[in-house]
Amino acid sequence: MAEPARRVSDQEAELRKKLAILCRILGLHDTIGVYGHVSLRVPNSDIVLLTPGAGNRKTHVRVDQIFVFDLAGNIITPPGGDRPMSVPAEWRIHTQIHRDRPEVQCIAHLHAYNSTLMGILGQEIEPVFAQGYVIRGGIPTWDNPGLVLNDNDARSVSETIGSRVACQLRGHGSVVVGETAENCLQNCLVMEENARFQLDALTRGGVKAFPAGIWDRMAEQRKSGLSSAPFVWNYWQQVVEEQGIPL
Repeated sequence: MAEPARRVSDQEAELRKKLAILCRILGLHDTIGVYGHVSLRVPNSDIVLLTPGAGNRKTHVRVDQIFVFDLAGNIITPPGGDRPMSVPAEWRIHTQIHRDRPEVQCIAHLHAYNSTLMGILGQEIEPVFAQGYVIRGGIPTWDNPGLVLNDNDARSVSETIGSRVACQLRGHGSVVVGETAENCLQNCLVMEENARFQLDALTRGGVKAFPAGIWDRMAEQRKSGLSSAPFVWNYWQQVVEEQGIPL
């Protein structure tokens, strides 16, 4: 006898939609690439929602193409949809960080060009423009271009990130986290734009340093109701919806 279908809560259904939108936004920015993936944890649960892996068009991901994992890495619900979806080979990145940092709801593994190039060059990503305050404190580097395919490497990546918002996988890509999907999106976009500014500055004489403490002061300012994360999310959600591709 077939197992009864797993009941999906309203909260999880809404998060699946949000995850599909986030994946499409990152796809539109060409930062997630062919092999990238992004996850959302259902609050107060061990449920992790994860986008499909290699070979699936990120700008067209739908709600019914989302994997449902638990924190141990077991697939609770495979995607439905109209064709098979590949499991992300590096799913352990998500389950490990979600276990280690319960305050993190969203994790993205990206293959963005400019930030990846910064790692290849051995250049530190540091804030250089107004929105760069979100990456203050630096972006640590996991100095390994290989795939994260086992528990030891996943733990090592998680330890490398520590309490930061991202880490470089040098010669491979990056891992970016956020307390919400909106925060994670902002962190993803800011890190890549910041890297582009830094690379351009390298060809024009280098980056002029800002006064000490300025990024912490900007972060405090943003806490007082001036966070740009909701505005960034709303803007790009509208772009996704205007495309008219069913979710």
